[in-house]
Amino acid sequence: MTATQPHPDPIDQVRRAVAAYQASRQARDDAIADAAIAVGREAAAEASGLSMSRIQQLVTNRNQGASTSTQAR
Repeated sequence: MTATQPHPDPIDQVRRAVAAYQASRQARDDAIADAAIAVGREAAAEASGLSMSRIQQLVTNRNQGASTSTQAR
């Protein structure tokens, strides 16, 4: 007979999945904002499939985060 593995806590699995999703989403948003700044919003929108307004929002959020972190120093 094989020993059965204890069942993982389903809530813990959800929390880990949510954390992984949030980290992945943040990495995606950062990459898109970087691209928009480097090569232009239109190219970033086309490559990502996002609207120009969403690209603008990502860039604005990036700029606000940069000015906030600079002010905190």
